[in-house]
Amino acid sequence: MKKKDWFKLKRYPHIGFPLKSKDRYLWIENYVTNPDDIKKHPFLPFIHKTSKKRKFRKEYSDITGEVIKDAKTNKALRNSDIKDRELYYASHLDSLIYGYYAEELSKKYEDKIKENDLEEVVLAYRSIPVDSENPDGPNKCNIDFANDAFNYIRDYPENEFLVIALDIKGFFDELDHKILRDIWIQLLNSKDENHQLLPPDHFNVYKNITRFTYVDIVDIFNEFQNKIFIQKRDKKNKLLPIKRARVSRIKFLKNQNAIAFCTKKEFFKKKHKLVRQTKQTKTKYGAKVDKTFGIPQGSPISSILANAYMLNFDTTIHNFIKDVGIYRRYSDDMVVVCPLDKKDEILALVAKEIKAIKLQIQHSKTQVFHFRRKSGKLKCGQVFKRKTNWHKNLIYLGFEFDGETTLLRSASLSAFYRKMKRTVKRSKNFAKRGKNKGEVFKGRIMKKFSYKGANRRRKWVWDDSVKGFKKSEDHYEWGNFLSYSNKASRVMTNNKIKKQTKGSWNKLIKELKK
Repeated sequence: MKKKDWFKLKRYPHIGFPLKSKDRYLWIENYVTNPDDIKKHPFLPFIHKTSKKRKFRKEYSDITGEVIKDAKTNKALRNSDIKDRELYYASHLDSLIYGYYAEELSKKYEDKIKENDLEEVVLAYRSIPVDSENPDGPNKCNIDFANDAFNYIRDYPENEFLVIALDIKGFFDELDHKILRDIWIQLLNSKDENHQLLPPDHFNVYKNITRFTYVDIVDIFNEFQNKIFIQKRDKKNKLLPIKRARVSRIKFLKNQNAIAFCTKKEFFKKKHKLVRQTKQTKTKYGAKVDKTFGIPQGSPISSILANAYMLNFDTTIHNFIKDVGIYRRYSDDMVVVCPLDKKDEILALVAKEIKAIKLQIQHSKTQVFHFRRKSGKLKCGQVFKRKTNWHKNLIYLGFEFDGETTLLRSASLSAFYRKMKRTVKRSKNFAKRGKNKGEVFKGRIMKKFSYKGANRRRKWVWDDSVKGFKKSEDHYEWGNFLSYSNKASRVMTNNKIKKQTKGSWNKLIKELKK
């Protein structure tokens, strides 16, 4: 397997054109890795977009954990809400700079991880080999992390114990700038005689990731909609000349092979009209104050900064619980396995330490699960104010665990089937209005929602040396949701995941025949 590298070329549309592979050897590597250049580098604004995801949930009583039902129909009440995720992506050169400094900080962070015995504690945004004796082999993903946690629970020596699941509120949006700067210095061990200071190049990166500016994608699209730069490929996958064209809607940018909204020169002419600031924020009383928290989610350096920010917190919680249980953190999701009598101490310690780094626990998502072993079988129940509901399973990293069996999270499976139905319905609607006499393109649908598109395989690309197509070494078809569920069924101990998805083919055929 190839090791990850900071030099990652992307072709998303931004201000200015994408970079090319040859640029690494021409000037970019010398520029990006030169501190004298980076300390005065003028960063461009991020482009911001909001990703919306609708969630459907049954409503449960906070007191008993029972499903709340409608008085007339006796059916479970469902709550539908839309979760907004604010994403920011940097210009192509800025992204490489953030990527290079992220790699440098990651090396320092890994040293701290080993020093503080946190190698198995911090899970997200790190490369952790499946086989510790083969560091160049495949790395673990959320499937492996969830399976490790469930296996630890299965083998826990107590007959009764607790699993506490916690969630950090906001996370990327709430990271305090001063604490982040101190952690950054701590990683670099950079000090002068009187003060702790970041080197000038690191300080410029820090300044632009904390006090960043951005352009909303809707604004820049509307401004340059009629003259967006596009670059298509021919049948042999070769790039054609760049040209300008109108793109009717934002969602068609990728389909139309858009590579840039405008040139840098064109952008600077419209800069004051498009750029938005994050230097100030409003208080609840309406007054403007300097914003001292939050980094953009989506930049190459954000994940390592978020992990490093939690370094002292992770160390404290791990050291407290390591002799009688485990603490694991996957980004902002935390789980603790501990004896019954440690519950109050753990919750109090987490509250104290999270407050010390100016973050908050999202109490609505804090869940306590009681595990009890009886007659050799382990049973799971969620603890509520008045009683323990023994019909509620532990949910962790997209999986449900009842003490014995692992399943896909029901919400994930439901989302897959909803997406399937919506796609088929839309395809039928487009087919009625098209020239193919109502015929649906079944091949595309099968590839997205059936076993026919579930296998991960290399793509075929044109190769001039042989004047024909050959299998690519770097580009893959990644499969679909069933690829993920099939991998989970292979990895997870004692699971019934195959049973959950075995009816997916029949459901798809039924939708197509409607």
